[in-house]
Amino acid sequence: MFPGPRTNGPNDVRPWKDVFIERVDAVLQQHSGAGVDNIQFQAPCDDEHGDRIEGWVRFATASKTKQLILDFSATHHIEQHPYKIDLRLLDDSKSSHLQSIKLCSVSLKVPADFKGFRNLKWIFLADTNITDGDLHHLVSNCSGILEFLGIAGCGMLRRLHISHLSNKLKHLQVYDCRLLQAMELNFGLVKLEYRGPSVLLSPPGSLLLADICIKLEGICTNSLEYMFTKLGHNVPRLEILTLRCREGKMATLRGKLHEFVHLKHLRLDLTFGCATRTTDILEFACLLVAAPFLEKLEFHMWLRCQHERYSVGKGHLRSLPSQPHSQLRSVDITGFYGEKDQLELALHILRDSVVLESMKIDPGPAAAPAGLTRLARTEAPHFVDGYEVAREFLLSRDRRDVVHVAEPLACRLRPLMLGARWRIDAAQRASFFAALRRRNAENAG
Repeated sequence: MFPGPRTNGPNDVRPWKDVFIERVDAVLQQHSGAGVDNIQFQAPCDDEHGDRIEGWVRFATASKTKQLILDFSATHHIEQHPYKIDLRLLDDSKSSHLQSIKLCSVSLKVPADFKGFRNLKWIFLADTNITDGDLHHLVSNCSGILEFLGIAGCGMLRRLHISHLSNKLKHLQVYDCRLLQAMELNFGLVKLEYRGPSVLLSPPGSLLLADICIKLEGICTNSLEYMFTKLGHNVPRLEILTLRCREGKMATLRGKLHEFVHLKHLRLDLTFGCATRTTDILEFACLLVAAPFLEKLEFHMWLRCQHERYSVGKGHLRSLPSQPHSQLRSVDITGFYGEKDQLELALHILRDSVVLESMKIDPGPAAAPAGLTRLARTEAPHFVDGYEVAREFLLSRDRRDVVHVAEPLACRLRPLMLGARWRIDAAQRASFFAALRRRNAENAG
């Protein structure tokens, strides 16, 4: 491995690059190249050093390396021209041993006489200049054994087309490709991880996708609409779904809902960000009907809006017609602030899940970003509200002893709170937030 030196800022990048390149060349000249299975070059190099980088690539092919990483990412934002890598230096005419390749901050164009990769199983491209056609050409010339493709920050991509009949791709990652509009996927794909704006899934037929993780960014949407209108008919064999998004509107679902008959594990990470919330959390009760074989439900909420704790004086709790669910065994609900529709959904799930073994209620919002110390200062009273509402109205209806309500740290300081203002001394404050940081670290681990 050849890691680049640390830099203090843009002004010292160029001399350090020269020193790094000289050191790498000196090491390679002294090495026979035999038996090197893993070679990594990590430094902010660009096309100005193309001849030297080409020498490193030739060394890698001569060494019959199996894993190659060329990471030329800059530690600071500086203007540079990415290295134009010639894939012919790595194809089967030069190296038939390569099994894994990671390219970062390069420019990649697949030449017409590219011979392909016979044994390549793993490709990751980050911040790489590559067109739709070149990516399709690259993937189509991996001899049908490519299993993993990762793409991150590739700003030229608009349509991802990997539906070649001989493609054996099983796992696809697509992160932060801001211009991407559609993905046409192959039949055999099993796992998809996507982060970015909403895109159109355009399969040539019904996908075999069983595991999907989607994080929608840059838009306000409705997760139920997205599930039923964008995913339902395209991925009928879906077993595991993770969906992260910002809820911004009421669902408008018409007619009979699509059934996810293979879905067993559903995780929703939802941020409700409007000042005055118009969404109705009880609407998510339809998931028990739409996913009749669901076994595990994770519902993580972060309510970044006005809060109103439920009490008897707030009106009667709504109750939907009973439709017993015979498979759901585990439910985790976080970000429970004790609002009326939150409580109604929890009660509905508790009543209709006839084989339920565990329902965990936690006022802390797992959907919020890591490091909740600042959040806890302003929202700790809502943690207490959620805890007390769950104990008063949910535990009292638990006849099977399956509900567990996590006590937030703020409850231990309840006598010292006046509204949202803390009345504690410096030592108590430091102790409380130290305990909160430890808890966040444990949850992150």
